[in-house]
Amino acid sequence: MQKQFHWRTVLMVLLIYAAVLFNTTFRAFPIPTASAVLDGTWAKQTEEFLVQNLGFHDSLFRLKTQAELLLGEKRIRNVYITDDMLLEKLPSDHSGNVTESAQVLNEFYEKYQIPTYFVLVPSASEIYQSSLPANAVKEDQKTLIQQTYANVRTGIRCVDACNVLSSLKDEYIYYRTDTRWTTFGAYSVYQSAIRKMGLTAVPYNRFVISHMSTEFRGNLYERTLYDGIKPDVLDRYTYEGGAEIVQVTAAYADGSTEERETSLYEESYLQSEEMYRFYLGKPCAMLTIRTNLENDRRLLLYKDEFADCMIPFLLQHYSEVCVIDLTQSAGISDRLAAPTDFTQVLFLCSMENWSELWKMHTT
Repeated sequence: MQKQFHWRTVLMVLLIYAAVLFNTTFRAFPIPTASAVLDGTWAKQTEEFLVQNLGFHDSLFRLKTQAELLLGEKRIRNVYITDDMLLEKLPSDHSGNVTESAQVLNEFYEKYQIPTYFVLVPSASEIYQSSLPANAVKEDQKTLIQQTYANVRTGIRCVDACNVLSSLKDEYIYYRTDTRWTTFGAYSVYQSAIRKMGLTAVPYNRFVISHMSTEFRGNLYERTLYDGIKPDVLDRYTYEGGAEIVQVTAAYADGSTEERETSLYEESYLQSEEMYRFYLGKPCAMLTIRTNLENDRRLLLYKDEFADCMIPFLLQHYSEVCVIDLTQSAGISDRLAAPTDFTQVLFLCSMENWSELWKMHTT
């Protein structure tokens, strides 16, 4: 441990020297003490100071990342840097949440008695554990997902996304620079989910795939500013001759609503720092999407961002899909939409987010 703190301290001194060369004004700079240097506190405080006070933060942080890599560090801001992708460090244990998080769904099902389906999506760090450093902290998400599924009511149908994605690990199913899955990853799980929901998936070859951007750098890149990983591709899948959107209504947490264009995609975000919002536009608590399909199937979808690029596939089967964002909404309840108005309910969330979100949402 002392060796690690030694090189971090040396690195901080070099960065301070660089800041002086750039005539940085130091305000409330953390003063080093023997104990703070030895336990790593001063290095951490200095890094935070530089982030807040240096106008050339990005260049300096890239320099810091490269220096740490040269010194043998493989983890930057809890992101592991591998040969071909960035992988997030997962918490060591979420096992204490399993029974409680499953109970949230059980109470929902018991209250509304609607056909309910549940998809927990593993993190890329679970699927690509073999790419992590030997000493990396690893959470067994597959086991946690299985335990969560085992604790939900029999009437709730669970989809094994972990095995689906593991079988495709050599394909482009997760972004290289972001925590989320690609549209192909979403399509692969959609096939299994929609089959379990009693419907037939649209064949992959019926979609026209457009590469909307080949320069996407996601949230893991933002945390490391490491340029050694190839940028990602944002794809749009279009089913020509399929269901068409006729109305899109957004409802926000403050109670306001707006009618949107009859498209889920917002291309203006492709020119912004929030490129992933291309898939669903500005975040909102609830998004109601109506199609031209004349059937009585209505889907209520509780989700996090992993569902955003799957929604166009789901729309091919329903006259209405009501999307409630668990990160934006008031809770899993009837405050935004009455579950009894729908024929099916789907919960789709990443395991990493679900481990925290269930605490905030009770019926």
